[in-house]
Amino acid sequence: MSIFSRSATVRRRRTLAHVVLRDLEETGHTTLPPWWEPEIRREFGGLDGFLAELSRQWWTAYAAHLDALIELGTGDPDQVWADVAEQLPQLRRVLDAYAGEPALAEAERRHCDTLRWTARRENRHAA
Repeated sequence: MSIFSRSATVRRRRTLAHVVLRDLEETGHTTLPPWWEPEIRREFGGLDGFLAELSRQWWTAYAAHLDALIELGTGDPDQVWADVAEQLPQLRRVLDAYAGEPALAEAERRHCDTLRWTARRENRHAA
């Protein structure tokens, strides 16, 4: 797959995820209604792929928020989750509704492994 087609796929998937989240928010759903299933299957290969995309969006926002907090040296790391949930409430509601799904458990495991690896690294001092 070329870089162009890969980036087009990423944009298309991100856009669809945002449209679905907006629809879920407007309808009050936290789980995928049947009318989205064909398009989700076509674009993501099914619910697992869709949840993996939502999880990627969550952890990307979380990491960015945590990184900003570290860079600025202010704020409470324990507050990051709540701050991101406040910024992305529908995304958090949907992920919480599917909390028991294996696709989400795997994504969380990978993220926690990354955080543990990052936390073990020694501070580097500027030369």
